[in-house]
Amino acid sequence: MLRLLKYFLWVVVVLALTLGFDQLMVELRLHTPGLKQTQRFYVDFRTRLVELLKGDTSPQPDIIKAVIEKTATAPKPAAKKTSRYLYVDGAGTLQFADSLQQVPSQYRQDAQPLAE
Repeated sequence: MLRLLKYFLWVVVVLALTLGFDQLMVELRLHTPGLKQTQRFYVDFRTRLVELLKGDTSPQPDIIKAVIEKTATAPKPAAKKTSRYLYVDGAGTLQFADSLQQVPSQYRQDAQPLAE
C-alpha cells in the first residue's frame, strides 16, 4: 500500500510540475529573443494539440504554403560557372585549375573538367 502511495505521489508531483511549466510558458511574457521564439512555438504547439484533442477539424490555412507563396520570387538565372580542371604535371602531381586557360599549354589536351 505504501508503494502504491509513493507512485501516486510521484504522479501528482510530475503533473504539478508539468502544469507549472505549461502556465509559465503561456502566461509569462519573455523578452529574450531565443526564449520569446520558444514560447511562441510552445503556445502554437499547445493550441494545435488542444484543438486536435477536442476533435476540431475545421480547415486550417496552410501556413507553410502561404509563407512560401508570399516570399517566392522568380529564380534568378544561374550564372554560368566555369568548370575547374584537373591535370597531371610533368612530375606526376595532380594539379587543379579554375579554367582551361590556367592549365599550361602542354597539359591542356589531357586536362579533365571536374564534375559539379
